[in-house]
Amino acid sequence: MLVAGGNQGDSVTVVVKGDSGAPIDARDAIDATDARERLLAEMRRLKDASGLSYGRLASRTHYSRSSWERFLNGKQLPTRVAVEQLAAAVDEEPAPLLALWDALDTTSRELAESSRDTLPAPGGGDTAATTPGEPGPGRSGGAPWLHRLLPLGYVVSGALLGTLGTVLVTGGAHSGTTAPRADASAAAPKPGCQGDSCLNGEPQAKHCQWDAETVRETWLRGLQIQLRYSPSCKAVWGRIENGTVGDSVSISDRWSRTEDAAIRVGTDTYTRMLSTAYAPASTITICGKIMRQRDQECSPVDKPPAP
Repeated sequence: MLVAGGNQGDSVTVVVKGDSGAPIDARDAIDATDARERLLAEMRRLKDASGLSYGRLASRTHYSRSSWERFLNGKQLPTRVAVEQLAAAVDEEPAPLLALWDALDTTSRELAESSRDTLPAPGGGDTAATTPGEPGPGRSGGAPWLHRLLPLGYVVSGALLGTLGTVLVTGGAHSGTTAPRADASAAAPKPGCQGDSCLNGEPQAKHCQWDAETVRETWLRGLQIQLRYSPSCKAVWGRIENGTVGDSVSISDRWSRTEDAAIRVGTDTYTRMLSTAYAPASTITICGKIMRQRDQECSPVDKPPAP
């Protein structure tokens, strides 16, 4: 169990209780592999202890189910933001986890940030996405992020722990015991905007992702196109999953205000927000475009986005 963490000058102090219960200092074995294994093990422990499935974890963060499966199964090193969001989702202090992440070698940290799935200004310059997944039917080629990932060696053990967590959640009602679950409302911060004040805002920076739901969904050759809506922020944004670099998503309202974003790294991205204060989410048009095939799908189909 991870107990405490912090920075002391250029060194990192992390106290972890091993199987025997004795504290272990991260400075005793600061190599990248050791820090990575401790980080992933602690993240998996917190996820399993919370009783959250991958789907529920995705609903409480701005990363989707497939992203969390990759992070916690060791297929992809989580970004610093993902580590913070996991701690918030299970109502734990992020400092100990972040101390372990900071103990990684520079190359590993740079790799994680370069393949990040979320947060950098969507549609601006860097990546913004929630949920990388596998290429859908009708798509050619592999996901670009596969060529940049470090194999972390925890796929099998992570999958077993994930399965155990799912069994605890779904089987609790029959066994008479239920795994403890975090209170989403208690962990969710206050929204940073509402209605028109959310225009052009970044959903996660404004804390609008906490109660977000998919209110419309369509597909284009395996590209998943979603319109996300936050009741507390009274705002929407567009998201695509299972795409490739160059694929894009755009949303527009009845006043021809438009937000768009294109995948630059990974397989997913999302736009900035439009307000639904004066018109419901049903009036928003969302479109997904596959750049390689020059194909586009919009919803509603009779309302293409404003130029």
